[in-house]
Amino acid sequence: MRSPRRPTPPTPVARLVALRLLSRRDYTAAELRTTLSARHYPQEEIDQTVDRLITERVLDDRRVAATHLRRAATIKGRGRLRIQRELEARGIDRALIRDLLAGLSADDEASAIERFLARKELPARLGHADRRRLVQQLLRRGFPAEAIATALRRRGAGEDET
Repeated sequence: MRSPRRPTPPTPVARLVALRLLSRRDYTAAELRTTLSARHYPQEEIDQTVDRLITERVLDDRRVAATHLRRAATIKGRGRLRIQRELEARGIDRALIRDLLAGLSADDEASAIERFLARKELPARLGHADRRRLVQQLLRRGFPAEAIATALRRRGAGEDET
């Protein structure tokens, strides 16, 4: 005679939805909580699901933040200030952000600014309006004003002395 099988506990629906979401892209714990909450799952089920996924290392804020940093800095050419804002918006802990941004050197930012300026095919001398527009573009990309000024001086694209 066979021993009766114990029924397996039902898998919470929030977990299935979370796994389906994570199969498409990486989420931070905060993003996943917000997404599941917007779908009206009970808060207790959301907390259990997120905690379990973190324990199983399916959900990892450090990995998500490091991937975001690498993509934003190298592929998209963004500066540390914008990357910091983006990571904060994704719900990453500020201490973790500081830790990861410490690996992004000033030389990395300077070379990103240089790549941006090289793509612009700038004239030898920039007028005041063009320089202001260029500086604003770089500020929006998250580069510090000092790094922008240094890069423009190096390229000889400083303000006209007229």
